Amino acid sequence: MRDDRFWDECARARPHLVRIASRHAPAVSQAEDIVHDALVRAAEFDRLDVDRLQPFLVTVVKRLCVDDSRRAGTARRALGHPRLEPSVGRDPADEVCDRAEARWAADRVATLPARERTLVSMVAGGHSHSDIAAASGTTVGATHTALHRVRGKVHGWLAS
Repeated sequence: MRDDRFWDECARARPHLVRIASRHAPAVSQAEDIVHDALVRAAEFDRLDVDRLQPFLVTVVKRLCVDDSRRAGTARRALGHPRLEPSVGRDPADEVCDRAEARWAADRVATLPARERTLVSMVAGGHSHSDIAAASGTTVGATHTALHRVRGKVHGWLAS
Protein backbone atom coordinates (compact mmCIF):
# COMPACT_ATOMS: atom_id res chain seq x y z
CA MET A 1 0.00 0.00 0.00
CA ARG A 2 1.32 3.43 -0.92
CA ASP A 3 1.78 6.09 1.74
CA ASP A 4 0.56 9.69 1.71
CA ARG A 5 3.91 11.00 0.50
CA PHE A 6 3.62 8.93 -2.70
CA TRP A 7 0.15 10.27 -3.47
CA ASP A 8 1.18 13.85 -2.61
CA GLU A 9 4.05 13.57 -5.09
CA CYS A 10 1.66 12.15 -7.70
CA ALA A 11 -0.75 15.05 -7.18
CA ARG A 12 2.12 17.55 -7.42
CA ALA A 13 3.46 15.97 -10.66
CA ARG A 14 0.07 15.52 -12.33
CA PRO A 15 -0.31 18.99 -13.98
CA HIS A 16 3.19 18.70 -15.48
CA LEU A 17 2.42 15.17 -16.71
CA VAL A 18 -0.84 16.29 -18.33
CA ARG A 19 1.04 19.05 -20.21
CA ILE A 20 3.59 16.51 -21.46
CA ALA A 21 0.88 14.08 -22.51
CA SER A 22 -1.08 16.85 -24.24
CA ARG A 23 1.98 17.72 -26.36
CA HIS A 24 2.94 14.15 -27.25
CA ALA A 25 -0.31 12.17 -27.35
CA PRO A 26 -1.91 11.53 -30.75
CA ALA A 27 -5.08 13.22 -29.44
CA VAL A 28 -5.21 15.81 -26.66
CA SER A 29 -8.31 14.11 -25.27
CA GLN A 30 -6.15 11.07 -24.42
CA ALA A 31 -3.76 13.03 -22.17
CA GLU A 32 -5.75 12.41 -18.97
CA ASP A 33 -6.03 8.69 -19.68
CA ILE A 34 -2.32 8.41 -20.35
CA VAL A 35 -1.44 10.21 -17.09
CA HIS A 36 -3.83 8.03 -15.10
CA ASP A 37 -2.32 4.93 -16.68
CA ALA A 38 1.17 6.15 -15.68
CA LEU A 39 0.02 6.79 -12.10
CA VAL A 40 -1.46 3.31 -11.86
CA ARG A 41 1.77 1.79 -13.15
CA ALA A 42 3.77 3.78 -10.60
CA ALA A 43 1.46 2.65 -7.79
CA GLU A 44 1.93 -0.98 -8.84
CA PHE A 45 5.74 -0.68 -8.94
CA ASP A 46 6.69 -1.75 -5.40
CA ARG A 47 10.39 -0.88 -5.47
CA LEU A 48 9.91 2.67 -6.79
CA ASP A 49 11.76 5.28 -4.75
CA VAL A 50 9.43 8.22 -4.09
CA ASP A 51 12.36 10.61 -4.64
CA ARG A 52 12.59 9.25 -8.23
CA LEU A 53 8.82 9.34 -8.82
CA GLN A 54 8.70 12.44 -11.04
CA PRO A 55 11.36 11.25 -13.56
CA PHE A 56 9.77 7.80 -13.56
CA LEU A 57 6.32 9.25 -14.33
CA VAL A 58 7.66 11.54 -17.06
CA THR A 59 9.35 8.59 -18.74
CA VAL A 60 6.25 6.40 -18.49
CA VAL A 61 3.99 9.16 -19.85
CA LYS A 62 6.28 9.76 -22.84
CA ARG A 63 6.50 6.05 -23.57
CA LEU A 64 2.73 5.66 -23.35
CA CYS A 65 2.36 8.59 -25.77
CA VAL A 66 4.77 6.92 -28.19
CA ASP A 67 2.87 3.63 -27.90
CA ASP A 68 -0.43 5.39 -28.62
CA SER A 69 1.11 7.24 -31.58
CA ARG A 70 2.41 3.97 -33.01
CA ARG A 71 -0.97 2.31 -32.62
CA ALA A 72 -2.72 5.26 -34.26
CA GLY A 73 -0.21 5.29 -37.13
CA THR A 74 -0.55 1.58 -37.69
CA ALA A 75 -4.34 1.88 -37.67
CA ARG A 76 -4.20 4.74 -40.21
CA ARG A 77 -1.89 2.79 -42.52
CA ALA A 78 -3.99 -0.36 -42.22
CA LEU A 79 -7.21 1.56 -42.81
CA GLY A 80 -5.96 3.01 -46.08
CA HIS A 81 -4.20 -0.10 -47.36
CA PRO A 82 -6.02 -1.50 -50.41
CA ARG A 83 -5.23 -5.12 -49.59
CA LEU A 84 -6.68 -4.82 -46.10
CA GLU A 85 -10.00 -3.30 -47.10
CA PRO A 86 -13.00 -5.55 -46.73
CA SER A 87 -14.24 -7.18 -49.87
CA VAL A 88 -16.97 -5.28 -51.62
CA GLY A 89 -18.03 -8.49 -53.28
CA ARG A 90 -21.39 -10.05 -53.09
CA ASP A 91 -22.97 -11.73 -50.13
CA PRO A 92 -21.88 -15.40 -49.99
CA ALA A 93 -25.51 -16.43 -49.58
CA ASP A 94 -26.31 -14.77 -52.95
CA GLU A 95 -23.41 -16.64 -54.54
CA VAL A 96 -24.68 -19.98 -53.22
CA CYS A 97 -28.24 -19.26 -54.39
CA ASP A 98 -27.05 -18.18 -57.85
CA ARG A 99 -25.02 -21.37 -58.26
CA ALA A 100 -27.93 -23.53 -57.15
CA GLU A 101 -30.27 -21.71 -59.53
CA ALA A 102 -27.78 -22.10 -62.40
CA ARG A 103 -27.47 -25.85 -61.69
CA TRP A 104 -31.27 -26.14 -61.62
CA ALA A 105 -31.55 -24.25 -64.93
CA ALA A 106 -28.77 -26.31 -66.54
CA ASP A 107 -30.49 -29.52 -65.43
CA ARG A 108 -33.78 -28.32 -66.92
CA VAL A 109 -32.18 -27.15 -70.18
CA ALA A 110 -30.51 -30.56 -70.50
CA THR A 111 -34.01 -32.10 -70.78
CA LEU A 112 -34.80 -30.02 -73.89
CA PRO A 113 -34.42 -31.52 -77.34
CA ALA A 114 -31.03 -30.87 -79.00
CA ARG A 115 -32.41 -28.19 -81.35
CA GLU A 116 -33.96 -26.21 -78.49
CA ARG A 117 -30.75 -26.55 -76.40
CA THR A 118 -28.82 -25.09 -79.34
CA LEU A 119 -31.25 -22.16 -79.54
CA VAL A 120 -30.92 -21.46 -75.81
CA SER A 121 -27.14 -21.67 -76.06
CA MET A 122 -27.03 -19.23 -78.96
CA VAL A 123 -29.37 -16.74 -77.25
CA ALA A 124 -27.30 -17.02 -74.07
CA GLY A 125 -24.20 -16.36 -76.19
CA GLY A 126 -25.68 -13.05 -77.37
CA HIS A 127 -26.60 -14.03 -80.92
CA SER A 128 -29.43 -12.17 -82.62
CA HIS A 129 -32.49 -13.94 -84.00
CA SER A 130 -31.27 -13.37 -87.56
CA ASP A 131 -27.85 -14.88 -86.72
CA ILE A 132 -29.57 -17.90 -85.14
CA ALA A 133 -31.85 -18.28 -88.18
CA ALA A 134 -28.88 -18.16 -90.55
CA ALA A 135 -26.92 -20.71 -88.50
CA SER A 136 -29.98 -22.99 -88.23
CA GLY A 137 -30.97 -22.69 -91.86
CA THR A 138 -34.45 -21.38 -90.96
CA THR A 139 -36.28 -18.09 -91.16
CA VAL A 140 -36.25 -15.40 -88.51
CA GLY A 141 -39.96 -16.04 -87.92
CA ALA A 142 -39.38 -19.77 -87.35
CA THR A 143 -36.54 -18.97 -84.96
CA HIS A 144 -38.75 -16.52 -83.09
CA THR A 145 -41.53 -19.13 -82.82
CA ALA A 146 -39.10 -21.83 -81.59
CA LEU A 147 -37.69 -19.48 -78.94
CA HIS A 148 -41.24 -18.55 -77.90
CA ARG A 149 -41.97 -22.24 -77.32
CA VAL A 150 -38.77 -22.64 -75.24
CA ARG A 151 -39.75 -19.59 -73.16
CA GLY A 152 -43.16 -21.18 -72.58
CA LYS A 153 -41.50 -24.34 -71.26
CA VAL A 154 -39.24 -22.28 -68.97
CA HIS A 155 -42.24 -20.37 -67.63
CA GLY A 156 -43.94 -23.70 -66.99
CA TRP A 157 -40.92 -24.90 -65.00
CA LEU A 158 -40.95 -21.72 -62.96
CA ALA A 159 -44.65 -22.04 -62.23
CA SER A 160 -44.31 -25.61 -60.96
